[in-house]
Amino acid sequence: MKHISIIDILYSLKERWRIIVISIAFFIITGFIIILISKPIYKSTAIVKVDVYEVIPRIGQEISYKGLLPSVPIDKVGSQIEIIKIISGEVLKENGVNLNFKVPNFIKVDMKKTIIDTIKKNLVFDLKIKNDSIFVFDKKNLICSGIFNEEINCNLFNFKLKKSEPLNNQITGKIVYQNYPKTIENWMKNKVSINQEGITDLIKISVEDENKSLAVKITNDIAKRYIDWSLDQERRVAKLSKAQLEELLKEINYQLDSLKQLQAKIRLDSLTLVSYLLEFRGGLSSEALAEIIKKLTINPKDNYLRNIIERYYLKDIDYAKFNNQVVNYLSRIDSIISGIIGAEIAIAKTVSPAYIVAYASEPYKPIWPNKFQITIFSLFIGLIFGIIYALGYEMLDKKISTILQLKRWTNLENVNIFYNLNELKIYLLSNKNKKFHFNYLIEGFENYEKHISDEYVIIVNRGLDIYNYIEIQNSYSDKKCNILLL
Repeated sequence: MKHISIIDILYSLKERWRIIVISIAFFIITGFIIILISKPIYKSTAIVKVDVYEVIPRIGQEISYKGLLPSVPIDKVGSQIEIIKIISGEVLKENGVNLNFKVPNFIKVDMKKTIIDTIKKNLVFDLKIKNDSIFVFDKKNLICSGIFNEEINCNLFNFKLKKSEPLNNQITGKIVYQNYPKTIENWMKNKVSINQEGITDLIKISVEDENKSLAVKITNDIAKRYIDWSLDQERRVAKLSKAQLEELLKEINYQLDSLKQLQAKIRLDSLTLVSYLLEFRGGLSSEALAEIIKKLTINPKDNYLRNIIERYYLKDIDYAKFNNQVVNYLSRIDSIISGIIGAEIAIAKTVSPAYIVAYASEPYKPIWPNKFQITIFSLFIGLIFGIIYALGYEMLDKKISTILQLKRWTNLENVNIFYNLNELKIYLLSNKNKKFHFNYLIEGFENYEKHISDEYVIIVNRGLDIYNYIEIQNSYSDKKCNILLL
């Protein structure tokens, strides 16, 4: 049988082990070079508890029905995440993440801010420092200037520099206003992540950067800015709610005053009038009732209501309905006043309903390069590449060095292929009644002539050219062959 099995492939790889080892070594060395030349990237993380509850408590069914109170969205956490993303873009601009300063080590960039976050290409500005004066040139044109420890305002960016030692000579540098991948949008996509923690109201804010101090600063700035926004939002909603509640309070007071004026200006029993208005018209709205009362107050001689009352004068009077109406108005006034007080308290608050659970701190090790992951990945890639290369070399090699090659180039139909000499000897001993002809004599076995032998035994030396092997096969093709690669 000459079918190719997994064992044949493994034997072949064993013979080509040097190729695999060289491949693994190459990729591991490449991985270590990547580790050495890669700039470390640090990741800082802060956790904030977002405001997912109503800012102003409900103060009554009618007021809520009128839409005077803010409602809670179904996905409040999701909306807060989008708000934090918007805030993050502003914080990134204020930290000038697309500005790169190339200055000596004893000069530190104390502050940098982006005015325009996206440009078509990288812009390079010359920086010249003499004594305490700082000059920025666009080619040969001076675009802005200033001194150390003070903010310098340019058209596209602002910055502040600090020095740790005095300057004796003029120093030059560069300011690179970078486009991709340092634009604000790409920073948001690639280096800033804002995610909800499970199904809680906690949001994790993470920022990656080569400067771990800047990563921590940006992370905490985003968290603090969101807390400030949350407090301002609560105050804004409280002010809006207070104004709406005050308008509603005026409306209800006006309705009560109208009832009192009606009772004083007409001689008919006011209980009869109110009872009729509640029963006959199926319960008028407060606005319609106030309008009727207002007209009657202006013109007390109007016979419209008098005629209606006379038609139903004999009906039973429900005094309880009038009392309930008055109590309802008074109850609503109490609720509205309570709501106004609650809104005033919210306006005066100095503590946000959202707060920072954990501030970002400087990470003690970078997330990139990860030595363990790079080593494992290099080992894996080297192994795979080595196996593929070894098998490819196996297919192209014109000399027979492995069982896999032996089987590929064996064209005989009736053939046994043995992996080692012991297997062949066992086969020969178990078939003592047969006569074998050997192309190379094996000690301990009789070599019969070809024409009287029952089977052939072909010994193939490693490194034999495939064309010579094909010639050997052609000369032993008339009988069953037993082939061994030595």
